[in-house]
Amino acid sequence: MLNKKRSDRGRKSTVLAIGSVLALAVIAVGSLPAAAQDQLKIGAALKPLDNTYFGAMAQGAQAAADQYGVGITIVAATSLTDDAGQASQVASLDASGEYGCYVVNPVSPTNLLQPLTAISEKGQPIMNIDLPIDLDAAAQAGVTVTSYMGSDNVATGAAAGEYMLTILPEGSKVAAIGGLPADPGSLARIEGFSNAIEGKLDLIQTVASNADRLKAQQDAASIIVANPDIKGFFTVSGDMSLGIQQAIDEAGQQGNIAVVGIDGTVPQLEQVRDGIQPAAVEQFPFLMGYQAVEACIAAVGGQDVPASVPTPVLVVTQENAAEALDSYPAPPASFDFVDVVGDLIQ
Repeated sequence: MLNKKRSDRGRKSTVLAIGSVLALAVIAVGSLPAAAQDQLKIGAALKPLDNTYFGAMAQGAQAAADQYGVGITIVAATSLTDDAGQASQVASLDASGEYGCYVVNPVSPTNLLQPLTAISEKGQPIMNIDLPIDLDAAAQAGVTVTSYMGSDNVATGAAAGEYMLTILPEGSKVAAIGGLPADPGSLARIEGFSNAIEGKLDLIQTVASNADRLKAQQDAASIIVANPDIKGFFTVSGDMSLGIQQAIDEAGQQGNIAVVGIDGTVPQLEQVRDGIQPAAVEQFPFLMGYQAVEACIAAVGGQDVPASVPTPVLVVTQENAAEALDSYPAPPASFDFVDVVGDLIQ
């Protein structure tokens, strides 16, 4: 069975946070005159909203727009590979002439550069959340990204690795299951996990399961058959953690093989609460959407917005899973944090 004891090191890594729900208003949205604020409309282009992670982004953006009285239109790609479709949506938003600021979570680091070029030429702010736009390619295309809001993916993967070290014996065999093969966020999370466990756990295999729950289940099942003594899986998404756990259950290994995944979706957190998965690294896409809208208001009001606004991650275990679920998609009330966002605002 997995080691249920947690070291002091593990307890310290449980809260890895920058900012908080209390920091949502640190960007001085009051810098925009009330009349102009009422007229501001924001165009937001996100990834598919039937994914709970991206749906939470939309909830956060809408919540901020409602709170501050600005207009917002949210469009979304039809799939994680809908490069052209998402670009067409942004071009349509721009062509309408209705929007003064844009929030984008691109399908790929470069798929939105063409429509964003025209937006940049008008001097309109662009807030990039979650998946970073390729800044070198953006510069060549004449696109200026005003600010980026998102988790540090390397640090997020490292948080999962640090926690796994607290529950598995040294030298245990583990595997990593990533998303799309070339997705930079997935690769960065795996990098962080690998660095954290290097020399302490045996990473026997890394596979790309295309951010697909069924494929992750199939890949995990194959790995378990080939390595019956495996003790843990790391994965870059909440949906894939559920598929991996199903493979573990079907192999009769529940409680013997740990799954630690990133995202912190509701089904994932429910399994943590119920003791099925030992932990999940919860990101807060709600805050990404919320802070991006705040940054739009500040930028349109002439205020300097930091080039990067880091959003928090929290390692959720059975101890705090119920609270995390109660507050979802916002952070739990007990969320410990270091508020550096306010210090970055000029």
